[in-house]
Amino acid sequence: TSQLVFSPTDFDSGNGEDAAADDGSSWCDYSDSPGHGSSLHTEWAHLQDQLHKMGYREGISEGRKDAAQEGFNLGHRQSAPEGYKWGLVRGITSALASLPDSLKEKLLLDAQHRGKLEDLRNSVQEISPEAAVRMFHESIIQDNAPLVESRLQTIPNDLLLLLRECPDVQVPEELKRAP
Repeated sequence: TSQLVFSPTDFDSGNGEDAAADDGSSWCDYSDSPGHGSSLHTEWAHLQDQLHKMGYREGISEGRKDAAQEGFNLGHRQSAPEGYKWGLVRGITSALASLPDSLKEKLLLDAQHRGKLEDLRNSVQEISPEAAVRMFHESIIQDNAPLVESRLQTIPNDLLLLLRECPDVQVPEELKRAP
């Protein structure tokens, strides 16, 4: 093997310029040296390998993002209508329960209806938003079992039945729709 030995004068001509630049030659030009072609081939193979790995990693990352987005879209399609409906139920029961007794008597004609409303409101208030999400999630996991078994479905249905019996109360269309 040959050795390259450099002295400080090889790099500095005293005025801050490279000595190789003075004579027009380049001290790091290995194109004429033996094995130069194999060195370029090795570098090229290494670069190709690095780019391949980078592309693979980016592909995996993008695939994960796409899968996550698809899962989000599916979950949103399944949960948004039910969440909206549950929000209506919470709002309607709270609004009706907060009315003065004299107005409740005008809207809900008998004491039995007013009692049902109070029971519904209490049932709704017992379920926190986090618990509602958990209940919905569990119903989805159980082989996509219909929500009919869940309190999240029975309470809105009970409210809808109660409101239909009250002629002066208009029922929102969103509450009338089946899940």
